[in-house]
Amino acid sequence: MKTKSIKKLLASALTVAMLMGSALTVTASGGDSDIQSDPGTSSQPQSSQEVSQSVPEEAVTAVSAGGSVSVAGSKVTNTVAGSYVVKSFQGAAVITPLDQVKANLGLSSGQTPHIIAFDTNAKKSHLAMDCVNAAAGALGGSMVSAINVTLDAKENGKLITLANGSAAMMLGLPKNADLSKTYYVVCVQPGGIVTILNNISTVPGTVAFEIKAGLGTYAVIAV
Repeated sequence: MKTKSIKKLLASALTVAMLMGSALTVTASGGDSDIQSDPGTSSQPQSSQEVSQSVPEEAVTAVSAGGSVSVAGSKVTNTVAGSYVVKSFQGAAVITPLDQVKANLGLSSGQTPHIIAFDTNAKKSHLAMDCVNAAAGALGGSMVSAINVTLDAKENGKLITLANGSAAMMLGLPKNADLSKTYYVVCVQPGGIVTILNNISTVPGTVAFEIKAGLGTYAVIAV
């Protein structure tokens, strides 16, 4: 991954994107990203861009949809079932209503959305973190922490890999987070696609953003 190249791309387009209030997406030169995914949940061939394939053992513990989750001390209803092994933030939940998530993902009546979310870092996904650090540099900020998220669906107990659609996720910032700062989320997808997302949360101490169907790394940036 050529960090200088992505910095130049991000810096040149960032001002326009932020003024328009939309997300900024660029494709980093180099192409590959070592985002981790669960190797045992899909019958699809593994991409050459998914170099490191592992997921924490704790991720076998399922979390049901519709339950109450504490996110930075606020009670939030999590709408998508799956495995949430997120310890670097004060809670994580999908907050888009379940019916809307199904519609966003284009699911049929027999399909339900499914998510796996877990902490990641440079040791686990160093190329993805290269992209994150470049984006943080372009924003003039620093990374708080990052998670890997896979948003797919299940039908008759089998995982279905998705490529289109999204849902909103909320994360609780760490207890020592500086709430006077502005927070963004950098999304890195396989192929080196980098998107800077605005924080859409109105709840103090939290960030909310759109997670995309499929696999991605999401890093919170403080500016």
